Amino acid sequence: MNTKSASHAARPLAIGFSVLTGVTFCLIVLGASVRANDAGLACPDWPLCFGELIPTINVKVAFEFGHRVLAGLVSIGLAVLSAFAWRQASLRRLLKPRLAFAWILLAVQIVFGGLTVLLRLAPWTVSAHLILGNSFCLTLLWVAWDLFEAGSEPRKRPSLGLGVRVLACGVAACLLLQLALGGLVSSYYAGLACDTFPTCNGELIAPTFSGMVGLHVFHRLNGFLLLSGYLLLAWRLRGEGSLGRLAILGLGLVVLQIGLGVADVLLGLPVEITALHTATAATIVLTTATLMREVVLSKSELRNVSTNTRMAEVR
Repeated sequence: MNTKSASHAARPLAIGFSVLTGVTFCLIVLGASVRANDAGLACPDWPLCFGELIPTINVKVAFEFGHRVLAGLVSIGLAVLSAFAWRQASLRRLLKPRLAFAWILLAVQIVFGGLTVLLRLAPWTVSAHLILGNSFCLTLLWVAWDLFEAGSEPRKRPSLGLGVRVLACGVAACLLLQLALGGLVSSYYAGLACDTFPTCNGELIAPTFSGMVGLHVFHRLNGFLLLSGYLLLAWRLRGEGSLGRLAILGLGLVVLQIGLGVADVLLGLPVEITALHTATAATIVLTTATLMREVVLSKSELRNVSTNTRMAEVR
């Protein structure tokens, strides 16, 4: 892949996947706006809208129908980029498993988009739809990074110990749980189940762990757990170049996200802040995915020690 022709083929495709990542990011934010404007059932049927391919438009229908149209454009974009990648044998070998995974995610996401409407916004479908959308978006970004690096010399990456790797995986798992909890809080309309901060309804930080209040409390506490994880990760990765900078960026975004969550509660869930809250969450997902990619591709200290030991034995 380190040939001039491969580099020329990979770079424009990398730009294409970057653009598609941006469009998918906008689709996620638009989905949150659909929810915030109570327009999730503005088109009560699927895949048509009121039995029509192009329905009569009002404000709520515009949100829901626009979300569907943009999702269709994302599907077309992935098809076009996949076709270009498939024409290059070297790129086909590189991207085949990643593109297969992206298409599986997209297919399942389309199914859940339909189920979300047909099951009248069932909370489990809303949460799954949110997680799948973010997973699809980060997969596109991962492919874009692979392509940007495909035609260049391999970058030197730091060696990481097992503790840092486990911590990074823990942060990623905590973020996944936070996405699921956020989707449930939204779909169960539990955003104002605790209407004060830092206490819940002017009582305790965690007055109960049951019902809508408990769901809201779990979302808050896991957010602070994510903050603690990123704080520790940023400290452990200090001085590690791009990895350290990614950890600091993630930490800053989590702090911003908590601030937006507090504002959302204290101001009564305004649509603009709710959309920004979702956009920041998606940005944290992409930042964490980029960080995890660097962790996966970095060298293991244990592997380096083992290699050095074998070389010493040979000598």
